[in-house]
Amino acid sequence: MPDALPARKRSTLFDRLRNGQDVPTAAQAAGLEVREVFTAARTDTALALLLAGTDPDEVGATGITDRAEYLRLLALGCTPSLAAQILFDGAGKASHWRRDDPAFARACDAVKDLGAGQPAPVRAPRFTPERRRAFLDHLEAGLSVTAAAAEVGITTAVIYQRRKRDRAFAAAMDAAHHAHPRTPDRTPGADDWEAFFGNLHPGVALRQAALAAGIRPEAVYHRRRADRAFAHRTDQQRTAR
Repeated sequence: MPDALPARKRSTLFDRLRNGQDVPTAAQAAGLEVREVFTAARTDTALALLLAGTDPDEVGATGITDRAEYLRLLALGCTPSLAAQILFDGAGKASHWRRDDPAFARACDAVKDLGAGQPAPVRAPRFTPERRRAFLDHLEAGLSVTAAAAEVGITTAVIYQRRKRDRAFAAAMDAAHHAHPRTPDRTPGADDWEAFFGNLHPGVALRQAALAAGIRPEAVYHRRRADRAFAHRTDQQRTAR
């Protein structure tokens, strides 16, 4: 949050602006940079009102600032009742404004509609027991930690944090990682892929078909993510009757 202007400089600035000076001249007289003035106006409602041409000490100015603050709270996602509680201790002032001022009522509705159109914040997926089991299955199938984590939508940071504080999970990771001999790292050729599809039938896991063809299972999962046609063909063969 920007720092408030020093009281003496703020008073000088207000006096100069009230006397009709433009912002650069008034700022210079107060010993301020123009940017400082506009930055302070982000949180200084009276200054913002004065810059807009209304003296905050005039009769009726308080109503303007209260309405502006109410609309700001609505824009931040507060309900009308919460905004009223924050500003007026729950008093029905805002309800009277809406009833007596059609323009204000329309502004409230527009602000609420604007907020409703914003997507909800995306939360990071939780490493649930179901995801842990799926991760270990992928790890046992031959995927690296990074690839297995990606398959279940979890970052490797989450994996290693869990491993650090959960000995049982660490042991399960080690067991899954050494569940079967790793096939050598190499790029499968066309014949390898044909052998893979030749081994892939309903009820046969991708891992089993890959190992039978001499292909590292991780290569199969990687290609499924990168090649839609390949993924479609594997799905078809696994479900064909």
